[in-house]
Amino acid sequence: MTEVGETSVPTTTGPLGEVHREQSARVLEHLVTHGPATRSELATATGLGRGAIAGLTARLLDAGVLRATTADASGDGRTAPLTLAAADHVLVTALLGADDAIATISTLGGEEFARFTAPLSAVAELHEGGESHLPTPIELLAVVLGRALARADRSGHPIADVSVLVEGSVAGRPPVAVADGRLGVEPIDVIGELRARTPALDEVEAALPLPISLTPLAVAAAMAEHAALSGVGDLLYLSGDTSVMGAVISSGRPMLGAHGLAAMFAHLPVVPDGVRCECGQRGCLATVAAPALVLERAGLGDFAAAHGQQTALAELVARIEAADDRARWSWLDAALWIGRTLQIVVPALDPAVIVVGGYWASLIGDIESAFRSNRPTLGSGALATIPAVAAARAGTDSALAGARRQARERLVSEPFLLAG
Repeated sequence: MTEVGETSVPTTTGPLGEVHREQSARVLEHLVTHGPATRSELATATGLGRGAIAGLTARLLDAGVLRATTADASGDGRTAPLTLAAADHVLVTALLGADDAIATISTLGGEEFARFTAPLSAVAELHEGGESHLPTPIELLAVVLGRALARADRSGHPIADVSVLVEGSVAGRPPVAVADGRLGVEPIDVIGELRARTPALDEVEAALPLPISLTPLAVAAAMAEHAALSGVGDLLYLSGDTSVMGAVISSGRPMLGAHGLAAMFAHLPVVPDGVRCECGQRGCLATVAAPALVLERAGLGDFAAAHGQQTALAELVARIEAADDRARWSWLDAALWIGRTLQIVVPALDPAVIVVGGYWASLIGDIESAFRSNRPTLGSGALATIPAVAAARAGTDSALAGARRQARERLVSEPFLLAG
C-alpha cells in the first residue's frame, strides 16, 4: 500500500535494469546532496514507495554502494541511517580561467574545499634540458592539476571523477579540444598532454570508475544556469569573458551535435566580407567580439597586460557606465554583432530563455537591443518579444559548479560505480 504523499513506481514494468538504475539514481542523488538518511526519509524524498526503497537499498547494501551509519534498536539495521560507502570520495575539476589555471577539489555534493591556481602570466620559468622558457597554458594546467591530485592523496580522499574544462568544442574519440581560445584552433589532445606532464595522473586514472571527462566550459556553465532556472528545459547560453562561448541546453541536456561542434558561437561567420579568423573563415563573431579585441579597441590593452583580463573587463564596464566614449563605442560594436548572431541562432533553436554570462551580463541591455532590432512582426509582434533574455545567476564559478553537477550525474546514473 502506498502512503499519502508517496508515488508508487512499479519495479516490474519496462526494462528492469533501466528502471532500477533510474530509481537508484534518485536515492544516490539524495544521499550525495543531503547526507545520510533513513529508508523512510529516502521514500519521502524520492517519491518511491517503501517497498521499492527496501528492495533498492538491500541491493545497494549487498553491492557495497551503501552502508549503515549506526546500529539501531531493532537489531536488524532497518531504521539505521544509510550513507554512501564512497561518501569520502572527491571530485577534481580543472580549467583555464581568464587569468589563471585552476584546479579544485570538492565533495561529491559539489562543496569545494581546496583550490590551486597558477597565473597564466607567470614569470617563473620552467626548465627542460637545461633551457628555460615561460610555461604554456597546458603546462600550467598540469601544474595545478598535479597539486590537486597530491592534496587529495595526502588527505586520504579517493578520487571519484576528474573533469577538465576547455574553452573550445570537444570532438572525436578520444576527445580533443577544437578552436580553443587558449590552446589554439587546431585539435589538441588535452588529456594526453596532461598525462604526459602529470605523473600522478596515470595511477589516479586507473582507479577512476569512469574515464577523465573533457567538457566545453560553456556547456558546464550552461548546466549550472539550467539548475538555477527552475522549470526551464531549453536555454541558450553565451558569454565573453575568456573568449566568445556558447552552449545549448535542450530538454535539460546539453546539445553537443553529431560531431561535438554545436553552439560554436565564436566561429559563426556573421560579418559579411569580414577579416579572416584563425579558423580560416572570414567574419567570425570572434573577430569582432573577443574580449581581448574589445579591450584593445577601448584603450585597455596595456591595462589588461598589467592587471589581468578579468580586472580589465571590470574596468571596461565601469568606463562604459561612466559614458567613456572609446569604451562605449568599442563595446557597442561588439554588442551589435552579438545581437545579429542571436538573430540567426534563435529562430533555429527557439530557446525558452537566452542566458548571458560574464561581463556581458552587466551590459545585457545593449545585447538585447541589438537582438530585438530585427525581429519578426508576425502575430502583432508576439514573436519579437520572445525568448526572454536574462543575466546569468550561477555566479563566477558557474562552470566549476556545472562540471561537478555533471560528474555527480554520471556517477549516480550507474549506481555500482560508487561501490566502496
